[in-house]
Amino acid sequence: MARARNREISNFTLPFLSVMTGGFGAVVIIFLMIKPASEDPIQTSPELQSESRQLDYQVRTAEENLTRLQQLIEALKKEITLTEKRIDELITESDIKEEEVTEEQENLEEVEEEIDELNTEVEERKERVVSLQQDADQAARGSTIEVIGEGDRQYLTGMFMGGNQILIALDTSASMLDSSIVNILRRRNMDRERQLQSPKWQRAISTVEWLVANVPLQSQLQVVTFNETAEFIESPNRWIDASNGASLRSILEKLRDTVPSDGTNLAALFDLIRGMQPLPDNLFLIVDGLPTMDNRSTNRTTVTGRQRIQIFNRTIAKLPSGIPVNVILFPLEGDPLTPASYWNLSNVTGGTILSPSADWP
Repeated sequence: MARARNREISNFTLPFLSVMTGGFGAVVIIFLMIKPASEDPIQTSPELQSESRQLDYQVRTAEENLTRLQQLIEALKKEITLTEKRIDELITESDIKEEEVTEEQENLEEVEEEIDELNTEVEERKERVVSLQQDADQAARGSTIEVIGEGDRQYLTGMFMGGNQILIALDTSASMLDSSIVNILRRRNMDRERQLQSPKWQRAISTVEWLVANVPLQSQLQVVTFNETAEFIESPNRWIDASNGASLRSILEKLRDTVPSDGTNLAALFDLIRGMQPLPDNLFLIVDGLPTMDNRSTNRTTVTGRQRIQIFNRTIAKLPSGIPVNVILFPLEGDPLTPASYWNLSNVTGGTILSPSADWP
């Protein structure tokens, strides 16, 4: 069946197309109006542009400063590392220098000690030279105190001054303060200085000095003090060379500071002698009376003359044989048995006895 050529157009379709076409045209007109405007660059004010340029400059400047600071920090780190390394080297060098200084100081002290010893030796030799010169002068004037052919026997004293080991024993009991009982009791109550200046005690010290000065230089000697006990003044149990001036001066200095006191124990002295090695071959005993005690225990506060003789006889049996005893006796008032007792001791042992005058030595 054939279609009809002429169809009716709906009223609804035509208006719709007109609306669509009109809307599209409106969009195109709006787009054409907006696009040229959007392509124009944004217009800013001169103040904002100036501020923007200033900020850009500050940023660039800050970045440059930051770069320089970073470079400076790296340089400082390297310098700190080098400085720390140098400090360690300096500390090491300082330690080495301190050790060297310490060694030099020790060496200097040793040298000073050697110099002091040499000076001391020089002084001793000078003193010895002076002494030898005095002896030579006396010999030239014919006033020698030695007799040719008698060895070391002193002309004025008759004492044998020789020996390899010479012992000088000094009584330091209270009786050495004076020659009379009354004055001894008085001086025992005096002050230390007045006791030290006692004339009798000063004579005893001078006697020791005289003996020390007259022993042969090639000998050895020791000095012992005894009262209730016996002891060496210096270097216990060791013999001292007679040429050792420093030790001898030290002995005499200590002796001058000793105050006589207590009783007399001769047995303590002989016990000390028995323990010496080697034994002395010459003994000088400086004493003023018989012993008042021995090593036996006793409760007696006083002792009679007969008891003192008994103590003396018991004591001399302890003396080792073969030792000559040279007695230098300072007389004591009211003690008549003492000289005979010590004379017998020196005679039996082959020694001598001397009771010096008030101005000897």
